Amino acid sequence: EDLKQLASFALQFKSTGDFLTQLALLTNLEAEGDRPAARDTEQVRLSTIDQAKGLEFDAVFVIMLCDGLFPSARSLDRVEDEEEERRLFYVAITRARNELYLSYPLVRVTAGYGGDVIQQPSRFLREIPGVLVEEWNLQSFSPYR
Repeated sequence: EDLKQLASFALQFKSTGDFLTQLALLTNLEAEGDRPAARDTEQVRLSTIDQAKGLEFDAVFVIMLCDGLFPSARSLDRVEDEEEERRLFYVAITRARNELYLSYPLVRVTAGYGGDVIQQPSRFLREIPGVLVEEWNLQSFSPYR
């Protein structure tokens, strides 16, 4: 299953070099560890939820919140696994000090799996009380148009 996901991830790159560059970037982010960002500079930090545990940021963006991705399709087979994903979601949304942005695409391009796939928002998003949500519907830029 993991190899299939890696192969699917690799398909979105035009060349092996592009893929390896992205992998190197991800590896460098892991190597940073829990080093806090300098407070006197404005920075963007890309991280996994696990890497962000224990840290806080002024603004947090959590992306790709689609059912089947978060929670993952595999976690839906067992209640315990879905609950673990729910705990991870909680960790993600509690990293924000001031602003939290949660997003999901309406359509996702899945190279090698038949093209565009209509997405459903994560079931976890429906659990957030409506008074806490300001919903935006943004038109995306698509290089395929």
